[in-house]
Amino acid sequence: MKELVRIFIVLLFIAIGSACQHQSGSAIGRSLENGWYHIVDGGSIIPTPIVTVKEFGALRLDTDYYGVYSIVGQVCRSKRQVWADATEKWIGKRIGFVFNDSLITSPQVNMRIESGNFQITTPQGKGIRSLYRSLLKEKKDSIDALFKRNGWDVDSLQFRRLNPTGQDSLINALDYGEAKAWVRGFL
Repeated sequence: MKELVRIFIVLLFIAIGSACQHQSGSAIGRSLENGWYHIVDGGSIIPTPIVTVKEFGALRLDTDYYGVYSIVGQVCRSKRQVWADATEKWIGKRIGFVFNDSLITSPQVNMRIESGNFQITTPQGKGIRSLYRSLLKEKKDSIDALFKRNGWDVDSLQFRRLNPTGQDSLINALDYGEAKAWVRGFL
């Protein structure tokens, strides 16, 4: 049974890798930004994201009854309508979460999702904790970069003084759309 599972996982990674390689070629050599994308019949990724990681609102690490990890998240307020419309348009089809040009998960959409909620899973939760840390870092880095581009100092020292739970809470409270509005309001 273990050998059958290993073979399935290898075949799954080969299929995912083939789909991602095919998509990278059709995207004229440019990398895809980390985020959610529409998947068309045959497994190709439409290269325009629905939402990107910087447009995520809250993220949290979750476990199921068996202790398998997943990431539960919600898109930021400014992108909830986009998410709702995209999921409604894609009912019965797949959307995919892409990270570092790899398709991580591609669930089928069963209904319009107005709440902006989503879940990122992998078989047996492999790599989810590391992915969660990476997503939090990318989210924070995108806001830091926005502020730096506009001449704002980032208070890294105060952030670094927080314990990891406090840092995660602060990052989850940050909303890229709101940060853009703050910057526009002060220019």
